[in-house]
Amino acid sequence: MKNRSSGIDEIRKLQGHSVGYLLIRTGQLYNERGIARVNQAAGMPLLREAHTRLLPHLLEPGGIRITELARRLDVTKQAIQQLIADMVEANVVRYEPDPEDARARRIVLTAPGLAAMKQGTEVLLDIETELRPEFDERKLKQLRTLLARLIDVLERLPDV
Repeated sequence: MKNRSSGIDEIRKLQGHSVGYLLIRTGQLYNERGIARVNQAAGMPLLREAHTRLLPHLLEPGGIRITELARRLDVTKQAIQQLIADMVEANVVRYEPDPEDARARRIVLTAPGLAAMKQGTEVLLDIETELRPEFDERKLKQLRTLLARLIDVLERLPDV
């Protein structure tokens, strides 16, 4: 028991020094709270965590192919298809022909899907306002700037 406890303590210490871990855990907590609030406002479970992994990739103006979405998320095409089917049923996305390949289709956000994305982002901003007693606006602005810069750098790093 003592060995296990010291092992856990060592892991927690490492995690406290890891920007990556802190970002992941922060993102998880934000995501959980955001999903809960969106679903509460809808009065039913509309959004699952698996859907939120797709959302940033659906902001492509011309839409995105399922194969590209699966590649980006490193999951099977079949796994993506079920999530997209849920989102089609909820009228969040629709299929459109791919102008570059007549055999392919692209997934694009519908008008209600765009509205839902906007509402979801507003929910995240509401959560941010709840942080203000702990973090003043100057600190939040610095954090937004650093995170935006980090996203930019990470997006430019080559894939492994």
